[in-house]
Amino acid sequence: MNEQSIPTEPLEKQIRLLERTCARQAEKIDNFQKLIKINEIINSAGLEISKLLTIIMSAAEQVMQCAASSLMLIDEKTDELVYKVALGEKGEDIKEKFRLKMGQGIAGWVAQNSKPLVVPDVRKDPRFYSKPDEDTGFQTRSILCVPMKVRNKTIGILQALNPTNKESFSKRDLPIFTAFANQAAVAIENANVHRYQLEEQRLRDELTIAQKIQQNILPGTALHLDRFECCAKNQSAKMVGGDFYDFIQFDQNRFGILIGDVSGKGVPAALFMVSFISSIRFYSQSTSSPAELFYKVNSVLNEESTFGMFVTAALLMFDLNTMTITFTNAGHLPPYIRSSSGTIVPLKGKKSLPLGILKNTIFEETVVPFHEGEVYILYTDGVTEARSKNNEEFGIERLTQAVCCTEPTPTKIVESVFRLVTAFSSGTDGHDDITVLAAGCIG
Repeated sequence: MNEQSIPTEPLEKQIRLLERTCARQAEKIDNFQKLIKINEIINSAGLEISKLLTIIMSAAEQVMQCAASSLMLIDEKTDELVYKVALGEKGEDIKEKFRLKMGQGIAGWVAQNSKPLVVPDVRKDPRFYSKPDEDTGFQTRSILCVPMKVRNKTIGILQALNPTNKESFSKRDLPIFTAFANQAAVAIENANVHRYQLEEQRLRDELTIAQKIQQNILPGTALHLDRFECCAKNQSAKMVGGDFYDFIQFDQNRFGILIGDVSGKGVPAALFMVSFISSIRFYSQSTSSPAELFYKVNSVLNEESTFGMFVTAALLMFDLNTMTITFTNAGHLPPYIRSSSGTIVPLKGKKSLPLGILKNTIFEETVVPFHEGEVYILYTDGVTEARSKNNEEFGIERLTQAVCCTEPTPTKIVESVFRLVTAFSSGTDGHDDITVLAAGCIG
């Protein structure tokens, strides 16, 4: 029996083909393992976005086996592409020197059209922008560029330059590089969400601190001095507000009540209010009249940077020896008096400019007698301008009704005004701070 020789060449070809197929599969598995690893890094907390993007691009450069790579984001203010990551020999030079207009170069075309682009030979593509090569000495042969998208909106591009394992890129390289682009987009989106969350938390923390400062600097809601009674209540439209009140002891026989409203709302208004009250308390110890006190505080406000803020305020100083009130109004709403007979009338007096507008403002004073049984009511515009569901204002008429329809004591009057304003504006979003202050000799 003759032995027949077995042909070895076809078998060797099959083995080599199988080896190449296994190598390609192994390469794909390795690439996807890198993608999974990067995905784990993206989902981990505490990694800064610039470092994260550099990790992604370093992995992409290894997988794509290219000489250089870069990640660019669209600057919406200038409508330009800005380098955020640039790897390779000339990466830092490129990152510092160049920006691309939308539509400029391969990257600009991809960003503008939101489509990937494979350029096997840049010399044959008129869209290629050669200025970076000319300035850095780098020679670009082939480019692979893909858009980065978040919710179907292009936010930037990824590009790989000059494959090191072959002459040029091909469409076969798109899927894996697009996967890296998607991961980079997810990382950027996560970082933006995280940044917004941190900013929101920072603002909440600032509001909490400002609220505590505001609460601590305002006096208690009630004060009794012999026959003299004061009551106040404040409610901010936001977590912190610009309304304020204070009780001022000038000396043993002279006592003041102060109400005011800082322009603006939120933390700046609250901090300005704290500064204002601190100045009032400091200068009241060396001042003999409301007008003089306002003059000194106004000078301080105009010397400091107040970001265009000003404050309207009214100050009534009661002299228990002379039974008179010295009254200064700096652009605030007029106080009202409830007499012992129950009538309600405005306290008439000269009005000056708000504090913080002009440095040398002269504040006018009005002196009037006061009697036992009278109650003086001060308030901010959040009371009279409170609106109902029908968009009606609470107004002066309802304010006087609220003052009349209760017992003639400061505490009862403040409670009555707040109760009626709250009921009137029920079901609406309070648009302004509300403050009511009442004082008088109740006998």
